[in-house]
Amino acid sequence: MKSLLYLFRRYRLATLLNLFGLGVAVATFYLFMTQVIYNRTYNYNIKDHDRTFRLEVKTALFDNKWGCHLCRPYEEIIKEIPHVEQTVNMAFNRQTNVTVGENTINVLYIGMSKPGVEFFCGKLLYGSSKTWDYGATAIVNRSTAGKLFGTDKAVGKTFTLKENGVDKPITVVGVSENMPDNCSIGNGLYMCENPKDAGDASEWSFNIFVRLDDPANKAAVERAFKKEVMRQTGYTDEKKFDKEYGQSFRLTPVDDIYFSGVGLGDKGNRNLVNVLTVASVFILFIALLNLLNFTLSEVPMRIRRINTRRVMGASQSSLRLQMIMENVGIAFIGLLIAFLIVMGFQRSETCMNLVSGDISFGANAMLATVMAVAALAVGALSAVVPAWYSTSFTPAMVLKGSFGLSPRGRKLRMAIMGVQFCVAFVLAIYIGVMASQSNYIFNSDYGFAKNEVLFTGLTAEACQKKAAIRAELQKLPYVESVGYAQDAIGAGDQYMGWFRGNGDKSMNMQVMLCDPGYLRTMGLKIEEGRDFKESDSQTGEYIMNRTMMDKYKWLHVGDSIGSRSEWGDVNYLIVGVCNNFRMKSVRNDNSILSVAFLVLDPLAMNRIGDRCHNLFVRVAEGHDKIEAKRDIEKVLNRLDASYGDYKMKFFDDALQRTYVDEFRFISQVKLFAIICIIITIIGVFSLTMFETEYRRKEIGIRKVMGSSVGAVVRLFAVRYSVPLVASFVIAAPLGYWLSRQWLQSFAEHTPIYWWLFPLSFVGVSAVVILTVVAQSWHVATENPVESIKTE
Repeated sequence: MKSLLYLFRRYRLATLLNLFGLGVAVATFYLFMTQVIYNRTYNYNIKDHDRTFRLEVKTALFDNKWGCHLCRPYEEIIKEIPHVEQTVNMAFNRQTNVTVGENTINVLYIGMSKPGVEFFCGKLLYGSSKTWDYGATAIVNRSTAGKLFGTDKAVGKTFTLKENGVDKPITVVGVSENMPDNCSIGNGLYMCENPKDAGDASEWSFNIFVRLDDPANKAAVERAFKKEVMRQTGYTDEKKFDKEYGQSFRLTPVDDIYFSGVGLGDKGNRNLVNVLTVASVFILFIALLNLLNFTLSEVPMRIRRINTRRVMGASQSSLRLQMIMENVGIAFIGLLIAFLIVMGFQRSETCMNLVSGDISFGANAMLATVMAVAALAVGALSAVVPAWYSTSFTPAMVLKGSFGLSPRGRKLRMAIMGVQFCVAFVLAIYIGVMASQSNYIFNSDYGFAKNEVLFTGLTAEACQKKAAIRAELQKLPYVESVGYAQDAIGAGDQYMGWFRGNGDKSMNMQVMLCDPGYLRTMGLKIEEGRDFKESDSQTGEYIMNRTMMDKYKWLHVGDSIGSRSEWGDVNYLIVGVCNNFRMKSVRNDNSILSVAFLVLDPLAMNRIGDRCHNLFVRVAEGHDKIEAKRDIEKVLNRLDASYGDYKMKFFDDALQRTYVDEFRFISQVKLFAIICIIITIIGVFSLTMFETEYRRKEIGIRKVMGSSVGAVVRLFAVRYSVPLVASFVIAAPLGYWLSRQWLQSFAEHTPIYWWLFPLSFVGVSAVVILTVVAQSWHVATENPVESIKTE
């Protein structure tokens, strides 16, 4: 330990930097692994998750892809299949406002069939579901109860829910435990679905969950379910059913649905989780290499003292053990630094945006233990080679003169540094590609005026005042257009889908309910026919995108879309064709999407209800959007005083939420890259410092013989140029491959630009060379007489 303290006193900066680098690496390992665990245990909290499944269907309605939004009759069928213990359906989640006393509170509304949330979380904390029924009762989770009533003991308390303009008093009959963040089931109001609608096959907006007696019976249940659907639809020939009815069925384990990409919230990516797992382990490997290189660099400074002790009677094994324990001590200090970094990370809102879930040590006790063991193991392993090397020579051979690393030792040290350079280059390329894709997501052409449009959701009360809201907003001089629609296009992956027709005239399409002003507001261009007119809200009309008209050749502007007997009260005319645009996120191929915009007539509006509960406002280009946002919010809050807390959103904000997992991963990889580069620079700094220290006499002699400061600096800079070039040659194809693999998760993505590679090389190399130059300059400018004299 005395040797360690001596080095710390003499090379304080290098020692502190390496301690900091180790601490950062260990903290990063812990933080990354919390994210890996968060994703890999998604839905593990669901009761009996190992035998719980979600029913999914592949049908033309979902472009012959798997979908999870089904009709309720499927639940009625599957609950009667042998080996099925229990089922529940869950409708689309939506935000809604409820009133408690004088307070209006926004909460999540989740419709479920019986047994409701107990299917997922087990027994309720308070109350009972026996009286939970359609109409006037609700079950809430613990946090929602606290939000509404200030206590989780909320059984018997009431709130008011507005439905179709009518205030309905709702009584809480039960309180459930909170579902964690990494769960497909949200926290909010659990409202019972109307049992009378269980046979309605027209509404495909329900997730159906199934619990089996044994997961091994999954295939048998899938088969029996298909047979029963065939029987109820009048098919006896399976091949004919597959061809004409065109549906396939499967049960997906709830453990896997997050990674399936099928549902709205199924955004998990196993490849990203695997990358994060590798990165977590690799950061420790980089820390190990750096500490090994640091310890190897110390050897020429310490070898004389070590072998002096051997002459004085110390054994090889005791000296080796001492060196190992010294590095374990360094690792322990680094571990303490890591604990402080994680605790500081938790206290920063900005930092917490980089991670998901609970990262506290209490919630991850096992991982914290693994982190501690891993850090100490890094310390021990990093000293094995230097300890063996330092004690492998005859003491007399070392003591009789100056001694440094052998050529093999120097090659090992530079090879370790080369690995670190390689990692830095790969990550620099990877980050460049990620930055290009981020820029593509935000700035590529969406086919509509996303940069000029602000939007927000409306309360039920505000939906009753649409005409007044439009009139007031259009008084603002910079408002060009106002529209209403069911959803915001381009900011999600799930929209209402319809399948219509039969035989060779069957069609499937994404349907967007809107008002006559919506397309003008979004800046969609009419390529054929006309735009919607106000009078269309009395007759009902369609506008299709170009892809739909090209895909279904029998459709023409001016014709009705189907026969009235098949389509009932939505047999409207096609009045126009708009340009193709980005309907869904870039995870999907938007060029193949068929889209129909639909303005309903009063009859259909009464039957379906007003679903256009989102307001869109187009602001004149060049106007201050912050000012516009503020003014529009004032108008809404004045006209809807019951809510009074409207917040308009920019489309960029919606895009940020749509790609939240991707952008979080990009931020995490950036953090990983920065840390790896920092650790590499620390290694270069320490290596250069020890090398210049060891070669101080040589540098002094060179200067006495006429070498300039520049020549000495070049001597060290050139020494690192070869490993940099060699590392880049290895890293470039690896960086290209990794970047290409990541881009495959997007149907629409940026190319990998050639200039990212030289830019990455110049960037990393410049940082390394500047570090070498700065350290060698310090020694090269010293008085050579002093350097020679001290030797």
